[in-house]
Amino acid sequence: MRVGIIGYGSIGKRHAKNLISLNINDIILFREVGKANDLGLKEVNSLSDLLLHNPDFVIVANPTAKHYSYLKELILKQINIFVEKPIVSNYNEVTEIEKLIDGYKGIGFTALNMRFHPCVSYAYNLQQSGRLGKLQHARFFVGQYLPDWRPGNDYTKSYSASKSLGGGVLLDLIHEIDLAILFAGSSIKSISSYVGKIGDLKIETEDIAEITYLTSEKVLVNIHLDYITRGYKRYFQLFFEKGWINVDLYFNSVDIYEEGKGINTISYTNFDRNKMYQDELSHYINSILINQQPNITLYNGLQASSLVNRIINNNCLL
Repeated sequence: MRVGIIGYGSIGKRHAKNLISLNINDIILFREVGKANDLGLKEVNSLSDLLLHNPDFVIVANPTAKHYSYLKELILKQINIFVEKPIVSNYNEVTEIEKLIDGYKGIGFTALNMRFHPCVSYAYNLQQSGRLGKLQHARFFVGQYLPDWRPGNDYTKSYSASKSLGGGVLLDLIHEIDLAILFAGSSIKSISSYVGKIGDLKIETEDIAEITYLTSEKVLVNIHLDYITRGYKRYFQLFFEKGWINVDLYFNSVDIYEEGKGINTISYTNFDRNKMYQDELSHYINSILINQQPNITLYNGLQASSLVNRIINNNCLL
């Protein structure tokens, strides 16, 4: 199998290493900035040169703001696509990609790796079992101090700090928005939000977002995203008619309260974060081999980006 990769930042490099760990060594790299690479991958100078090598699929792992032009060409050429989250960065791009995928016959995947976290899978399967009854309200929280994200790198020069590259908590931390869709659905009746900058970080982008909405199924959802919480905190809570689920994505544990049974805790003490990325690649590769759409399609990625646009449009302090 031959794979093309667009972009060689931290996530592009991670995917390349994981492909090699899966015994896929025929990898061709295209990036706009920089030359040579520590893995000895073959490099090309343009997307057209990359496609001349007839890759079985292409990984889009460059900055979000640059996804659209490459996605458009790949979709029109019916190339199998593995695209990093967020799939695109604004409403116009969402609308255009939605139109394009109507005629897309390839196998497209949005890399929302948190869906492959064992705690998320456990909570989702428990919800789907119906044991706890109907979901009534949910809260999703992620906060981490941006300068601590990538030790040794200047955070002010990262894509997170740059509006033109698609940074800011809404896009950078879109996993929580996707998880809210996964557990509570995407049909929203009413929504309000605050998105802005309240800290003293030297960035162009928003450092905090607080979002509340009611779904058509009368599930109340709250999402909090920020770059300013010291340390790292990431969790979500689901409250049902007959109990609740608390998922801690820092300690990799799930607490379940079920009416009449008390609290039970499931811990994944040996969890390897990279396994999420390996598992999503394995799932996607298998989808190609059996010619079947994966469990997270391009459309699923667009749902999260569409919700981001709706949040921006309903921001009380634009």
